[in-house]
Amino acid sequence: MAGPIRLQPITEPAAWTRAEMEADPSWRIRLTPPQIAALDRALAAVKVRGLPFHAIAPADFPLPEWEVLLGAVRHQLAWGRGVALLQGLQVERYSDADAHLLFWGIGTHLGQGVTQNAAAELIAGVYDRGLRYGDPDVRAYQVNAELSMHCDNSDIVGLFCLRQAKAGGETLLASALAIYNRILAEHPEYLPLLHSGFVYDRKGEQGEGEPPVSQKIPLFSTARDGTVSARYARSYITQAEWRTGIRLSPLEKAALDFFDCTALDPELLLESHLQPGDMEFANNYTVFHARRGYEDHADPARRRHMLRLWLQDDALRRIEDDQLRFGFTRFGNHGKTARELHGALEEAR
Repeated sequence: MAGPIRLQPITEPAAWTRAEMEADPSWRIRLTPPQIAALDRALAAVKVRGLPFHAIAPADFPLPEWEVLLGAVRHQLAWGRGVALLQGLQVERYSDADAHLLFWGIGTHLGQGVTQNAAAELIAGVYDRGLRYGDPDVRAYQVNAELSMHCDNSDIVGLFCLRQAKAGGETLLASALAIYNRILAEHPEYLPLLHSGFVYDRKGEQGEGEPPVSQKIPLFSTARDGTVSARYARSYITQAEWRTGIRLSPLEKAALDFFDCTALDPELLLESHLQPGDMEFANNYTVFHARRGYEDHADPARRRHMLRLWLQDDALRRIEDDQLRFGFTRFGNHGKTARELHGALEEAR
């Protein structure tokens, strides 16, 4: 059971401002040549064994030279800024298939990979499919449009940049906890409503017999020790209005509009370009992300392409509201581990 709404400002490091992030180099980690060599050895070993990426466990992808580095990443995600950026990998040295293997291999040391869509993909390709964002069942990772501030539907999200767009596509980050502090200071009357939550559309990806929309999912939830966690994706809430015919109340709309406006406040918003080879991991309960729209290259081989990994980590954060954690992460083919997914397939054979 969740605790009472927190009425004191959040002071943990994840409640950051842009200036604080720019002054703090600890969340940006540059890989060293020995660490890259260790990554190459682990990659070669799984290729020799012929392991598909979903079959790789931490023991199959040993990274002893990464022990301190991985500890630093885990610390940032759970107790630090809520985001860690790994830099220095020359991604052009790897095929796209190898990029999947090494990204998954690193991810196994941070959590359990889970499925992300109706196709049960464990690693999703983030690139423009030529679809129109705003159509009922189109998801954000499938288009080149500008995306509003949100979190992904897992404990941790990882993004691995393979190729940049011709123009645009900047990554935007904001601390959900800093936004909470601003709401507490300027509009505390919104907090009960935001803790109560909103219905989310499932974009047509629900399983057989499941409803097309979720139950109410809290935007904020407070644990009994005062730990605040967040879950938010405005586009899914808006789509649920259309799906159900039930409109947001004026107060609900005002609260979400203030949240969105605050997330883009220059004092809070951190903007950057992920470079090819960059890997960014973020705590979905404390750090939200968005993206500028982009223009792509005419040559398909040069077009913007990122890999996305969703990770489950039960020890990441104290969350006492299962609806916030799982209400939009486990339905249809969403939220299944590799063992759950591929074990079921093997049994079906």
